[in-house]
Amino acid sequence: MFAVLRASSSRGVRAFSSTAQAAAKLPLRAHSETPKPADLLTKIGRNAEKKLGEKVPDWKSLTELYFKGTKPMSDAGMTPRERRYVMWALERYSHGDAPSTFIRPPTPAKKFRGWGPRVQNGKRVQ
Repeated sequence: MFAVLRASSSRGVRAFSSTAQAAAKLPLRAHSETPKPADLLTKIGRNAEKKLGEKVPDWKSLTELYFKGTKPMSDAGMTPRERRYVMWALERYSHGDAPSTFIRPPTPAKKFRGWGPRVQNGKRVQ
């Protein structure tokens, strides 16, 4: 039994793969919270409504942008971190999740320099 698993993994074939349905991109549709694509981009945040708002006037164009990947987003001037978050949010939205259940605020900037217990509350600890 283990020889079969070892042989299949040495050829580069995944023995335990996920389903194709989970990996498939589904088209984006209107939701009760977001009747327009601009509303969805506003709820997502991360400057998505400013940078992508004029590119996506309807759901069809937003779905095309989602299927193309991050290249149009990088052309619009979004950072890699913003692109990853927007693609993650669009994927969750395409699978039917309401935006209010998965939208997260951005991480705040660090207030104090330093790593670990040597700097606490902005003061060096001896």
